[in-house]
Amino acid sequence: MNTMKVGIVGCGNIATDLCLAVQKGDIPARIAALSDIDTARAEALRDAHAPEAVVCDLDANAASVDFIVECAAADAVETVVDAAIRHRKDCLLLSVGGLLACPELVARAREHHVNVRVPAGALCGLDGIRAAREGGLESVTLTTRKPPRGLEGAPYLVERGIDLSGIEEPKVVFEGSPLDACKAFPKNINVAAALSHFGIGPHKTRVCVIADPAAQTNSHEVRAEGAFGVLTARTENLPSPRNPKSSYLASLSAVAELRVAAESFEASQKE
Repeated sequence: MNTMKVGIVGCGNIATDLCLAVQKGDIPARIAALSDIDTARAEALRDAHAPEAVVCDLDANAASVDFIVECAAADAVETVVDAAIRHRKDCLLLSVGGLLACPELVARAREHHVNVRVPAGALCGLDGIRAAREGGLESVTLTTRKPPRGLEGAPYLVERGIDLSGIEEPKVVFEGSPLDACKAFPKNINVAAALSHFGIGPHKTRVCVIADPAAQTNSHEVRAEGAFGVLTARTENLPSPRNPKSSYLASLSAVAELRVAAESFEASQKE
């Protein structure tokens, strides 16, 4: 029986967590290829946690594996999906914000019988949002609250000269759509894209980002109203051990999706 060969595109924090999870041996998969615009970073990940992987470009990666995982950046999403379509490989997109700029990607992949998986990331309650959509959703709002240091360097703050280092009380730093939120905070608010994907889309979903000096965790609160009633889901995330700007649950969500894909692949090999 063939174990699912996985190709990772983007060799940063989440890629490392995926490699560590596969190393444990209870996911029926192996990391076979690594790609990154910084070849040295891909080689470092290979040497540390994926000794059997080949470091190569995206096209060679997609051609040689059974499943592709994108954990690079939003601007890489379209090229990864194009490669997945070209080589007829299913894929997992972690930079969900990339789908906001190219909303036709999932439909295009489906036309070519390629399955694009989207993880819940650092957000809970998306199963309820997806179910509620079937009956009609009237409103969906995401309120994200983070320590100021977790928002440092965000384009939105830099462009406006917003300094959060000395704030003493919670400060609303952004209100708008997931489309604008993902541009404003590309490394902080990927959950907004996931929420809009599972819910009522990027134009109707509302996002509020709060910098809170008293916050000890990254928290996300979803409130949705519709024919089903009212849903409120709050997630308080601890930061990733290696990246304070990313929630650990985002990595765990990627691992869970990889496990489902690998187990499905394993089952298909038995048929």
